[in-house]
Amino acid sequence: MPCIEPRFDTLRAGDDSGSVTHRNTSPVAGVLFRLTPVLNLYANFGKGFETPTFNELFYKPDGTTGLNLSLKPSRSRNFEAGIKAFAGARTRVNLALFRIETTNEIVVAGSTGGRTTFKNAGKTERQGVELAVDSALGGGFDAYLSAAYLDASFEETFTTCVGVPCSAVTVPAGNKLPGVPRRTLYGEVAWKHAPSGFSTALEARYHDKVHVHDLNTDAPAGGYSV
Repeated sequence: MPCIEPRFDTLRAGDDSGSVTHRNTSPVAGVLFRLTPVLNLYANFGKGFETPTFNELFYKPDGTTGLNLSLKPSRSRNFEAGIKAFAGARTRVNLALFRIETTNEIVVAGSTGGRTTFKNAGKTERQGVELAVDSALGGGFDAYLSAAYLDASFEETFTTCVGVPCSAVTVPAGNKLPGVPRRTLYGEVAWKHAPSGFSTALEARYHDKVHVHDLNTDAPAGGYSV
């Protein structure tokens, strides 16, 4: 695939307007099985549909004027299965396994002069597990803890444009999606004064390190806690 460096002219002649219409039906289905009075098994399936944002439509990757109306919406298939259980009278536990398969993932085609262009890549995949515990502690106090592991990667090879002048580089299948932490942890202790309705909470959040671009060649951005 040839690499074309976008040219952004200060003055543009002609009519660069246009229109595009997207239509989709996104079915969702789920089933729940009551194994015991305190233990439920469940499974869900749904289809997703995400149209390009206006920012992603601003510029064409080939450098011509007008909106990038050839950019397609991304489509996904979402699977989830898990366990919902009561651990005592005041504590709920939820364990979920999930998988998301996406086609036409919208990725960066190139970036020149601070202006970024976008295109559709092939398939991506996100899969992982999440454990959540929600408990009423009494005295107006509640506690919540959630831990998740997520593996997100490109499943097909594609090319992107890097540098000035623009050079075509290959993003191989198996590379991790940028900006997606592999491990996350969230915890919260909340208190509510029922007579007045006043409530407050103390929360903590941890995000693992993330890759900074599709190529995964630079050192990842470090994880952080808040």
